[in-house]
Amino acid sequence: MTYPHSPSNGTHDLLARITRDQAAKLPGPALEMTPATTSPATVGKARDATMKATKKKEPNTTVIQNSDGTTSYRVQIRGRVHGKQHSLCRTFSTLTLARAWRKRTTAEIELNGFPAPETEQAAPTVADIIHARLDKDKKIERSAKQYLRYLSKHPLWISKRCSDLTVADLVDFAELMVSEDREPQTVAGYMSLLSTTLKRARKRGAHIPPQVVEDGMDILWEEHIIARSSKRDRRPTLDELDKILSAAEANKRQKLPLAKLIVFAIFSTRRLGEICRLRWCDLNEVESKILVRDMKHPRKKKGNNVTVTLPDEAMRIIRSMPREGAFIFPFNPRSVGTAFRRQRDIIPIVDLRFHDLRHEGISWLFEMGETDYFVRQISGHEPGGCLARYAHVRNKGNKFANWCWLDRVIHGICA
Repeated sequence: MTYPHSPSNGTHDLLARITRDQAAKLPGPALEMTPATTSPATVGKARDATMKATKKKEPNTTVIQNSDGTTSYRVQIRGRVHGKQHSLCRTFSTLTLARAWRKRTTAEIELNGFPAPETEQAAPTVADIIHARLDKDKKIERSAKQYLRYLSKHPLWISKRCSDLTVADLVDFAELMVSEDREPQTVAGYMSLLSTTLKRARKRGAHIPPQVVEDGMDILWEEHIIARSSKRDRRPTLDELDKILSAAEANKRQKLPLAKLIVFAIFSTRRLGEICRLRWCDLNEVESKILVRDMKHPRKKKGNNVTVTLPDEAMRIIRSMPREGAFIFPFNPRSVGTAFRRQRDIIPIVDLRFHDLRHEGISWLFEMGETDYFVRQISGHEPGGCLARYAHVRNKGNKFANWCWLDRVIHGICA
């Protein structure tokens, strides 16, 4: 007779009988018994497989085992837009973040519908980008605004979406402008403004294809479709100055002291806009210096304030001005420019601009034998700048020695 607890049955047989009896009492299919000879490793694998099978699967989520041993969770939500299948997909480092994004995105889809892909949304046009800059950028100069308004109204840029912009679009537009009898230098101004506007928009998130603007501008320069302004060496003669100053002085209806402004522009070497921005509070009469606010600079459009030296002739003119208000010359530069052109055309004098007076003043200083450093202190140029382009030296000596117009504009003496 054999007893259940006899050593011949062994401990494993006893455990197996107990497990069978307990399994018979549980509902459902009987558990498959693991043979006594099963190794511990096999038992562990079976347990892991059972846990994976019974673990709840995360919807729309794929578990990714990375090569560095970490785990990522990719959530992908699919939907149809206009009959086409699209998907939203994000990958997260933790399951908690993946669940949160999936929950939020699903709720937004239930409220607003599946979002249309970016290519099917109302992508901005080039004209939209230009309008946005005109609306937001308050520091655009008047001439630049005129250029941008022209570009924003052109049919090509009204219909062209930024995401579809190509190098050919930029090149074709520049060639079109040249074919309309515009100078390459003028077209360069338009295209430079357009490229700057597009680059600004791209930095702010606009979907403009990379390198399109840069490559397009490179081709325009390389093929000479656009060109830089040619160096100008126009200087007024003493006879031309005498005629225009006499006409300005004789015009009694004119309220602006145009003759005084012309003479000051020569001796101070200042631009017209800078002259009309000079302030009494920025003047140092002891050292004959003045702060020029927002001096023109190729990169610094605002805030380039430079202290310059005033020649004796320029200081004499400043002292002759009445101290009425903050500005030394309280006039609108546009009005001064219009008055200058009107008197020039009446005479007439061909191809003379107010800015040529600055050329005249700088060249006069070099003709007097002054050094580059001395001239820079007056003109405001930086070392290594473009001072040389203004220096059109013709003769040595003082061109304005015994010139009557300095005293005439200061004291109001009429001939």
